[in-house]
Amino acid sequence: YGFSTRFASEDGKAGTNPEELLGAAHASCFTMAVAFALTNEKLEATELSTTATVTLEKQDAGWTVTQIPLAIQGKVPNIDAAKFQAIAEGAKKNCPISRALAATPISLEATLR
Repeated sequence: YGFSTRFASEDGKAGTNPEELLGAAHASCFTMAVAFALTNEKLEATELSTTATVTLEKQDAGWTVTQIPLAIQGKVPNIDAAKFQAIAEGAKKNCPISRALAATPISLEATLR
């Protein structure tokens, strides 16, 4: 893993990078939160699929993750679109990764040995 493989390697293919891992963690955590909320409502999804699109932009301060929009599609019997939206909004708010991304400040301890 290195800076050059973060964006593109010699063969034109990018390697997995921290931003992709962050997006995957967010999507999976959010999907689990939706599934849990559905279960609490006595509902069961037959399918849930989430994407998290991480936007990485070069800014004055350096490369910055500026947004991670989530998009979920689901097949859930006995639910309407408004209820599914409300459950998804609650899951986004309560997902541990969503909360971690909103947490401030991030503390740091650096020790030189």
